Amino acid sequence: MKKVLGGILLVVYSIIAITVTVLLLSYNEYNCSEIGGYTVYIVNDDSLEPEYKQGTVLLVKHTSDKNVQKGDEIFLYKVINSQEYQFITRTLDDKIQQGSHINYIVDNAESYDSGYFVGKTNDAVVIEGWGYVLALLESKWGYLFCVVIVSLLLFLQEVFDLTMEIKYGMDVKKARKASATSDDTDVPERTSEHKSNTAKKPSAKKTVNTTKTAGTSKKASTTKANTTKATGTSSKARTAKTVNKKIESDKKEANSEEE
Repeated sequence: MKKVLGGILLVVYSIIAITVTVLLLSYNEYNCSEIGGYTVYIVNDDSLEPEYKQGTVLLVKHTSDKNVQKGDEIFLYKVINSQEYQFITRTLDDKIQQGSHINYIVDNAESYDSGYFVGKTNDAVVIEGWGYVLALLESKWGYLFCVVIVSLLLFLQEVFDLTMEIKYGMDVKKARKASATSDDTDVPERTSEHKSNTAKKPSAKKTVNTTKTAGTSKKASTTKANTTKATGTSSKARTAKTVNKKIESDKKEANSEEE
């Protein structure tokens, strides 16, 4: 479970780090990111209130001049000095063609070159609250600590894990190789023991058979003795019977003579 959660957090962090890096690399001359047909602007002051609160992220879709009509509310870059610009909203009053350039006439008769045009307000995606987070990540120190250092630590952790895996993996291979060599050395000894045991088995079997034969002979002798004994007893019984018959015959003869 911990590995799964760690993997999910790593994927989320990677997406955030890559997104912030791409946004920084796609900065235009007005310090706004331009990516995927949108201009990304973070509202960092109250200049656009009450329409857009501070901390809001604006994704302004790029559009051509043909789609801009009088009465449209548009976003423009306002030049303050050579190094500072302001993101403003104005309502278009008119467009004036001057050669290949188009000037936008907006509120209070202000004129802006079409190069300062960003997009229409109704084509903008408004994300409230995330401007603080994105501004922190895009700042120098925020990017250093939240992206660069963390990415470096994760990279070092992966290198350490890979090194440990390679090291212990080689140790395991060596141990397996040593075990295999030991098993190969033990094979002749096991074969000799097996042959010895095989040679001993017939002798043991012969002894068992001899024991069985002796037991059988003993039983046969006992049976024979019993048979002989029974025969002797039967002969004695017959002799006694014969004697008794002769005595009875003599008595009968004696009685007949007296009469």
